[in-house]
Amino acid sequence: MKYPSTTLRGDRGTGPEDQLLVQGALRGERDSVDAVMRRLGCVVRFVYRLNRSMGYNMPTEGLEDVVQQVYLAVWPRLPDYAGTSALETWVYGFCRNCLRAEFRRRASRLRVVQTDDNLQDHTVDAPPPEERAVQMESLDLLHEELEQLTEGDREIVELRHLQDRSFEQIARQKNLPPSTIKDRCYRAVDKIRMRMKRRYGCA
Repeated sequence: MKYPSTTLRGDRGTGPEDQLLVQGALRGERDSVDAVMRRLGCVVRFVYRLNRSMGYNMPTEGLEDVVQQVYLAVWPRLPDYAGTSALETWVYGFCRNCLRAEFRRRASRLRVVQTDDNLQDHTVDAPPPEERAVQMESLDLLHEELEQLTEGDREIVELRHLQDRSFEQIARQKNLPPSTIKDRCYRAVDKIRMRMKRRYGCA
């Protein structure tokens, strides 16, 4: 499968601008279709970056499967894109969900393989099942806490910590001062940290 270019223009469109672009693509306008395909080049970058930041460490062939799954999931849902955030931010949610689903599928298959003592080669260098289970549970809890944030704060945290964007880049995208973005990000992360401490019973 040939993927679109991962090179994106420096300043992404606003949500309303991107909604008009998507609507044009849905009408079959060639320029709009080409533009949306170029913008979807972010999928490859997001999937590989999320694989590292979420600690999944899936192999390349697994990530290629996830990229295909994201494309297959995004296109039928384009009519649902409401333009409340940049197109890349909307697509980012598909990347995260598809990657999580593929990780769960592979983890489940690994547990089945580990029940057969004759298939030890499949588990070479793999963490113990208990460790992977704890890792998966912790990641799920983190994402649950992200979902508890307001949409605006969740987007800022994800752009900053999962997409590695600077406060200045986020400020340009959100049309807000960098100091405001930084303050909202710090407060949102602090909320997550405090809730995670309470859930784990930490002091």
